Amino acid sequence: MRAGIGALLLAAIISGCAPSAVHVSQHDPDNLRPTACEQAWTRARQSERVQQDQADSRAQAWVQAARECPARLDEATVHAAQALTASQGGQTNRQTAALRLVQAAQQLDPLAKALPVELADQAITGEDRSGFELSVLAARKTDAAWMLTLADAHTAAAQILVGHAKHDPRQGVYPTTDLLAHPDECTDPANGIQTPTPALIEMDAARTLLAVGRKLNGSSGFTRTEASQSPKSRQEATSALVDMIVAHISMAMNLGYPATSSALLQAPKR
Repeated sequence: MRAGIGALLLAAIISGCAPSAVHVSQHDPDNLRPTACEQAWTRARQSERVQQDQADSRAQAWVQAARECPARLDEATVHAAQALTASQGGQTNRQTAALRLVQAAQQLDPLAKALPVELADQAITGEDRSGFELSVLAARKTDAAWMLTLADAHTAAAQILVGHAKHDPRQGVYPTTDLLAHPDECTDPANGIQTPTPALIEMDAARTLLAVGRKLNGSSGFTRTEASQSPKSRQEATSALVDMIVAHISMAMNLGYPATSSALLQAPKR
């Protein structure tokens, strides 16, 4: 029986190195039946060959790969966001990226139902803090309606996520010393990259949800096993999580976060 090929480093994926094939499921005695993850990953890799004007199709293929391959959530969501950014014309269509974030935030109820207490606290606080920070930055500018839209999306996400939580971890107000010291541009502590401050806020929000996804999913699927968590509800929760992560990363790139950084998804600063 052939041994499975290990997961690729995210840095190799982003820098364009040729990927190895996804390993064959060890549960199939004949090594012939591809898993849903393997099929989705293959389709996503094949989608990379399409023309630039088909970037939406490429993005959707990677979104599906992220849903089917929880162990490769980081890689797949980065690819999906990169494709979305390409389809939106890079930096020129902030409104489209913001709308995607607003829509993703409004669809978080299935995820809220699936999150155990610790992960719910992490996700809720991450969104609430990001909304607060963006609103603080918006208050310092005269042309920041778009930033208020983003802040509202984060706040709405936190509100939806707290709807099924056992308690409300939101603080409402968070420290602003570093934020006010660098309102326009700052250094990402995770990798030393200079980036617009709003872009880093979005990137940190994505990293927080990626950390939630890694703990929630693992390689064997959702850890929460209550009877209410049917296969359909788990699928809906996964889809909601993936869509929100992709929306955050895409928004961060649109705001100026380097789209090809090998350190794009290092651990969050918080």
